[in-house]
Amino acid sequence: VRAKQNNAAAGRYRIRLEEIRPATDKDFALDEARRLNYEATALWRAYKYDEATPLAERALAIREKESGANSLDYASSLVTLANITGDNGQYGVSESLYLRALSIKEKELGKDDLSVSSILNNLGLLYKLEGDYAKAESALRRVLEIRQKVLEPNHLMIANILSNLASLSRIKGDEAKAAEYYRRALEIRQNALPPDSTDVATSLMNLANLYWDVSTAEALYLRALTIREKIFGSDSPFVAETLYNMAVLYNGAGDKAKAEPLCRRALAIYEKSLGAEHPLTSYPLILLAAICKSKGDYAQAESLYRRAIRIKEKTQGGNHPDLISTYSSFSGLFALKGETGDAIAMQARANDILEFNLELNLTIGSEREKLDYLKTLDEFVDHTLMLDFQTAPDSEAAANLGAEIILRRKGRVLDAMADNISALRRRFGAQDQLLLDDSDKINKQISEFVLSDGENKTVEYPAKIKALTDERDRIEDLISRRAAGFYEKTKPVTLSDIQPLIEKNAALVEFTVYNSTSSKTAAKAANPILKPHYAVYVLRQEGAAKGLDLGEAEQIDQAINAFREALRDPKRRDVQTLARAVDEKIMRPVRALLGDAKHLLVSPDGALNLIPFEALTDEQNHYLIENYSFTYLTSGRDLLRMQVARESKSKPLIIANPFFGAALAAQTTRTDVKTKTVKRRSSTAVRDLPEFNFAPLGGTAQEARSIQSVFPDFDLLTGAQATKSALKQITAPRILHIATHGFFLQGVNPNLPASIRGLRSSVKIENPLLRSGLALAGANLRGASSGDGILSALEASGLNLWGTKLVVLSACDTGLGEIKNGEGVYGLRRAFVLAGAESMVMSLWSVSDSVTRELMTSYYKNLKSGMQRGEALRQVQLEMLRRKGREHPFYWAAFIESGEWGTLDGKR
Repeated sequence: VRAKQNNAAAGRYRIRLEEIRPATDKDFALDEARRLNYEATALWRAYKYDEATPLAERALAIREKESGANSLDYASSLVTLANITGDNGQYGVSESLYLRALSIKEKELGKDDLSVSSILNNLGLLYKLEGDYAKAESALRRVLEIRQKVLEPNHLMIANILSNLASLSRIKGDEAKAAEYYRRALEIRQNALPPDSTDVATSLMNLANLYWDVSTAEALYLRALTIREKIFGSDSPFVAETLYNMAVLYNGAGDKAKAEPLCRRALAIYEKSLGAEHPLTSYPLILLAAICKSKGDYAQAESLYRRAIRIKEKTQGGNHPDLISTYSSFSGLFALKGETGDAIAMQARANDILEFNLELNLTIGSEREKLDYLKTLDEFVDHTLMLDFQTAPDSEAAANLGAEIILRRKGRVLDAMADNISALRRRFGAQDQLLLDDSDKINKQISEFVLSDGENKTVEYPAKIKALTDERDRIEDLISRRAAGFYEKTKPVTLSDIQPLIEKNAALVEFTVYNSTSSKTAAKAANPILKPHYAVYVLRQEGAAKGLDLGEAEQIDQAINAFREALRDPKRRDVQTLARAVDEKIMRPVRALLGDAKHLLVSPDGALNLIPFEALTDEQNHYLIENYSFTYLTSGRDLLRMQVARESKSKPLIIANPFFGAALAAQTTRTDVKTKTVKRRSSTAVRDLPEFNFAPLGGTAQEARSIQSVFPDFDLLTGAQATKSALKQITAPRILHIATHGFFLQGVNPNLPASIRGLRSSVKIENPLLRSGLALAGANLRGASSGDGILSALEASGLNLWGTKLVVLSACDTGLGEIKNGEGVYGLRRAFVLAGAESMVMSLWSVSDSVTRELMTSYYKNLKSGMQRGEALRQVQLEMLRRKGREHPFYWAAFIESGEWGTLDGKR
């Protein structure tokens, strides 16, 4: 027998009659059920769902009576009816039927049977249609595991599940993974099937969906359309699907003239073949509404939006992810009409659905996958802020809506990852420990491979780092899935949740970078040009939020970078002038909204993460530290996290003056370690970490003794004992103080401002948590087999600090890293938050030993006297500012405090 699949071997089969006997009534009944099931399937494939349903229900009833509700025949009929009801928009009914069939098949055939994989595949696609991507991915990944276990690698059923996983990856924003899956599926299908087969056409269309280049995508769509029209006819839903995707392509390119007729044809086909209320019918309706809106036909657009929303809410539920863009676009229509109340109401509905889906889908996946998913939703944050700043600038409701979505969005992935780790640490069963151990091992492997000397320079580097990174993604996903059941899901954050947590003398200052047009007129254009802008929202304990668009980010970032250059050089006399320039753009507008607030809870974004606000100067040329105290947060949502009690598990610990190892002659030759460099905990700009020799830091030993004189109960690790392995063994010390060299590798990222100084790597290091870290004992003995001298930020994220009240990173550049808008700084700062630290003190540039020792000693004395963590640092800085020779902010402003600002006992 020749196999249908071209590359499969031919096979044989034999028919054997076991028994010839007269047919019984049961045989006739079951034969009728088989016939009914067959006819129902044929009608389902012809999209005649209303005709198919009664036949499938009769077949199901017969098989239940004759074979029993636990039989394989009954399970097959359940699947048939589930297929029909699912495609007819009855998702809840369909899911129930699939799950019953799955239970039977798994019990009778085992969990790895191919028919089990088929049910899981259909169930996964159903979850995808419902917008539950977490369940969809779980089901589809299990399908892939089953099929890879029992089938040849190039089997068509492998191609099918790869295609389905690709579609899901694309929806979640992981286009690289989607392209990988799609291309593999197309390769299998082209080798196994004729070039004009339906599956090849589907693969062509799927690949086209990934391209925004019109000519490339258009060619693929047209090939797919030709095949589908030939096989299914011009009125098939498959043809409508291709036409709709082509219309989306043209509309995105601004070619409404080409998009509209294709969209209308797709709509007509769906209405005729599937019905006016089918969920697929809603898609061309939404696109057509957008086209009508752009043409100024507002009445027609509104009618189309309302019809599409009605269909979606009826068939796919009120929280389907497609409704986010639909309601947001509908809001834009009302904004164009000048009906701001309705515009705000529609955007509020979109934002509530967005929050529902965030909570649902951030429970699974690796950090990279979570970030990719969030990117797909950024435009709705932009819409909300433009609604506030351009459409309804005088509306309290619009301002509250803008502040609320920023509070919900910023730092969301950091929260999700931290929640996962803390959930496992609190639960801490045997399986939890294994997962955390696996995470620690893979992070160690990646760090040592990337930062070691030798093997990472070979041509095998890209393949090996990809394999290691994929394994890390897999472990992070397992941690997310296991942790999802251990912590209680939170309700959406509202202003009323946050405001009571802001003290009366304080204000939350929430900055954000978003994409905006430059004017109301530009916002009304069909395809407005968007540019990054800074915006800010100020929240007090009572009253409405107050927001401002601060202007284009490019100009503000230029001022920030110039200021940062001056901060790093104590000889610069223009530092206050440059500080005033930044203040004028960023903080002067904010001060008008602060009222009597003197404690500012600053949640920066973009390049603002890399400056000390204390060192900005006001109109009277006073540094802001003289009138305000500052606490830095990733997001105002941190105030909620601070309410969770954390118990320290061990004594305070100081790690200082590590023995880095003797400098090798070759290393000394390659890196000029001058006296000036030795005196500072600075990192010389070199091509690679292995080329750098860390100089001894005897001053940190004095720093440690000074702190011990204030807090005698501190444990101390110095010299050869100050190792990475020793640090990784600690369990939530009350305070962790690390005094050593810090580093930040710039890598080859052209987007990083030149003012970020640090080690440079000749190898492209994608993960920013691998480009920053701390030097510990043995750091100068690096090689392919050495790994105990460098603690990367990636490894630091695995430390057990849940219960540590304060982490002080007394080293250079420990607050630096790669900026990800909305997520803060990827470096040591993020790593220690993930590890569980309640608060941190960290540096923003290279600092001298003597000044740091002076600052740290006074800081701990203030803590000992009962000062709050933030105020203890501020008082030291004010004292240094008033001292002759220390006036330049280089000396006193390098360190900032983030997180909980109260006393070490938690009092405020």
